Amino acid sequence: MSEKPGTRQQLIEATMVAIAYGGESSVRVSAIATAVGVKEPSVYHFFKNRDALVEAAQIERYRRSYTEMIVPFEMAAEMSETREEFEKAVRKIFSLVYAPERIEIRSARMNVMGAAQSSEVIAKAIGEINHETVSTLARVMVFGQERGWVTKDLDPMALTYWGIGQINGRVMAEMNAGLVSLAEWDKVSVEAVLGVYRYKAPK
Repeated sequence: MSEKPGTRQQLIEATMVAIAYGGESSVRVSAIATAVGVKEPSVYHFFKNRDALVEAAQIERYRRSYTEMIVPFEMAAEMSETREEFEKAVRKIFSLVYAPERIEIRSARMNVMGAAQSSEVIAKAIGEINHETVSTLARVMVFGQERGWVTKDLDPMALTYWGIGQINGRVMAEMNAGLVSLAEWDKVSVEAVLGVYRYKAPK
């Protein structure tokens, strides 16, 4: 049986739900306290004010938007024994990342990035999460480079930041889904990623 999250985490969870349904402006400390089953003053035991509560929730939304894709990709890639298996793992993870049910997750990520423009706390946390995420995925790039499946002509960190940029860039196509085929966008994106992995610098 999983342990029930503590009060602080429950407050963050309730705030995440409120933001998802009505944006930051919909967050009411009294309503969050009621949802968790505590008195409103108890909220301020964990967060100095409403803004701090919202920032904590936004940071957690951003963190989760990446964690679900990192572990499966890392495991599948490192179990590969050939270039074909490695590229199959890449195609698989991108098909999961681009699945319709993850559109909302990408939207949440963009929402938090927007919030970071007016919050130094969120901006700092996003920077740390980005670095942590990219560092983990860059190890997969190094794994591929050591086996000759990923080009050594490109820096693994830069390559990983670019790859994540591909994923986040899908938001633009999703906002104009009636004007562009998302299936075709996915095809272009995946083939571009694999093409870059195979890149050889001109001599």
